[in-house]
Amino acid sequence: MTFVQGDCFELIKTLRDESVDLVLTSPPYADLKSYGDFKGIAPDDYVEWILPLIHEIYRVLKPTGSFILNINDKVESRFRHPFVFDLISRIHKDTKFKMFERLFWTKMKGLPVQKRFGDRVEFVFWFVKGRDFVFNLDAMRTPYSEVSLKRMQKPIKARFVRSLEDDEGYKEWKPNAKGALPTTLVSISSETKRIADTHIAVFPEAFVEYFLLGSTNEGAIVLDPFLGTGTTAVVCAKHSRQCVGFEQSAVYLDGVRTRVGALR
Repeated sequence: MTFVQGDCFELIKTLRDESVDLVLTSPPYADLKSYGDFKGIAPDDYVEWILPLIHEIYRVLKPTGSFILNINDKVESRFRHPFVFDLISRIHKDTKFKMFERLFWTKMKGLPVQKRFGDRVEFVFWFVKGRDFVFNLDAMRTPYSEVSLKRMQKPIKARFVRSLEDDEGYKEWKPNAKGALPTTLVSISSETKRIADTHIAVFPEAFVEYFLLGSTNEGAIVLDPFLGTGTTAVVCAKHSRQCVGFEQSAVYLDGVRTRVGALR
């Protein structure tokens, strides 16, 4: 494990080309005001602020690697600012990243908001360099619903079967022992533990684990340029991955070392 205090925009430049298997991170929210000395980035400035880092992420990522970006937009003067969509468009135009998938993380709880919809969803964008990236589909399977299990008790019409070996009109089907195929809706409860009193958005371990196991193999090198309270590092330690983390707050970084050290 390697944890370094400092500006991730500069620290990432010290990493070798194509040396990282996965970049999994959640950058600061737009206009964030309560993160140490960080003053926050206005939505209008967010794309130009973060694009240099994304170019560096492309450089350090292996051809078989993935870049998984958790991000959310912001309501400003009653309207949602479109900077996230602007960012995704610029990543597509300005880099060679390919978007493998866009997913929606439903955090399953949140504070009610008067006069608008309760916001319990964040975006997750999965970028890769090409077709030959690590994708462990079985590791991302989910439990079947009771409705699905009941439906499988009846034969399925052949026209719905993906591959046919004969011309029978119906096929038997049964659940996969490893679970149902994953969907683009990722239902994982947001973190409730107060790992750090001043950190407003702590990754839940289950979220990191889901994408870590799905996009890497044992021994992989994982970079989190916005390490925060270190959940990425903790999950890496539990699953035999190496984590490189950058964090500007010395207080948070001390906490990360304590959390990872407790696992040994």
